[in-house]
Amino acid sequence: MSEKGFKILVADDDNISRRLLQKTLERWGYEVVVVKNGEEAWRKFQSDHFSLIITDWMMPVMDGLELVRRIREYPREDYVYIIMLTAKAMKEDVVVGMEAGADDFLVKPFNQDELRVRLRAGERIVHLERKLSQRNVELEEANRRMRRDLEAAAKIQESLLPSVLPANPHFEVAWHFEPCEELAGDILNVFNLDENNLGVYILDVSGHGVAAALLAVTLSRLLSPVLDQSSIIKTRMENPPRYAITPPAEVANQLNRRFQMDAETGQYFTIIYGLFNVIDREFRFVSAGHPPIVHISQFNGPRLVQVSGLPIGFMEQWEYSEVKIPYDKGDRFYMYSDGIIEARAPNQKMYGTDRLLDTLNASRHLSLKESIQRVLDDLQQWTRKDIMEDDVSILAVEIRQ
Repeated sequence: MSEKGFKILVADDDNISRRLLQKTLERWGYEVVVVKNGEEAWRKFQSDHFSLIITDWMMPVMDGLELVRRIREYPREDYVYIIMLTAKAMKEDVVVGMEAGADDFLVKPFNQDELRVRLRAGERIVHLERKLSQRNVELEEANRRMRRDLEAAAKIQESLLPSVLPANPHFEVAWHFEPCEELAGDILNVFNLDENNLGVYILDVSGHGVAAALLAVTLSRLLSPVLDQSSIIKTRMENPPRYAITPPAEVANQLNRRFQMDAETGQYFTIIYGLFNVIDREFRFVSAGHPPIVHISQFNGPRLVQVSGLPIGFMEQWEYSEVKIPYDKGDRFYMYSDGIIEARAPNQKMYGTDRLLDTLNASRHLSLKESIQRVLDDLQQWTRKDIMEDDVSILAVEIRQ
């Protein structure tokens, strides 16, 4: 007995051959529907569900070859195994039939044992196709769930970005964040630590995807001030002023002790964390392996502020040092990820810091936001790509007074 659930459509214009096929197949346990030509078979196929089809090649109204072509063009999820009956045994005819979509051939008059073997082969293929189809459905559902999870994670990550810039009369702030995938290893933020200190950071976790994004989100939460609570950047105290701001170098040291590089994944991150202090009129910051800050002074052209410092996680005993840059009204500071300077042109040449400096210098007369857009436009022109190969992030601060 054949496995239950296999329904066979037989199309043959020869009455004797058609009846013989029907009786033989029913004796083997198949459910059988018989028709006299391809046109009838085509109508039956559209209105019923068949796992296998046995069709004669030469028939009136519509021949077997045209029937096979129509079946293969018909939009149907389940696979149908097709055996063509033919008096033709020429190699050229077999090629034509296979190109039309037939799976197997049986030369008339057929041997019952041979027919049974070919049917069993067809059953196995139909079984495999059904399993494959089910697996594809499961994979599609898994992909949909994963896509929903990625979209939700991306929204969480996006919510950590500075959607509303801090109200501060001393500074103007602009930024751009563009992940190369749904989730990014870059993240940035700007916030008022108190009335005299504007805090900023930009960081880049090695790699891409979920692992990099999870660490980026974790770091963002650690580096964000929490009202009336101690954090890595601000500690509550009992006596006035009720808090102590953690120096940037100490923030980096604490991060380095907490986040040593994973030996298996090799994951680490670079960061710039700093404070703009309106009393001392200086930018105090620490750089841990991050690309150099661009400082544009009212009196001098743009310059790179080079700082030597290992990425966070490279060496547990490493002690980070702080850099101080005095500022005046109109000065600009640009912090950015390596996704900008390492972006490649079609000839594989990197964008580089020199071109970044030239672009920023040429846009000094523009607003801070416009100057960032000028960099992004130039970057797209350089790479000739709408989507970058790495996350692109840039954070800029201009001194208003």
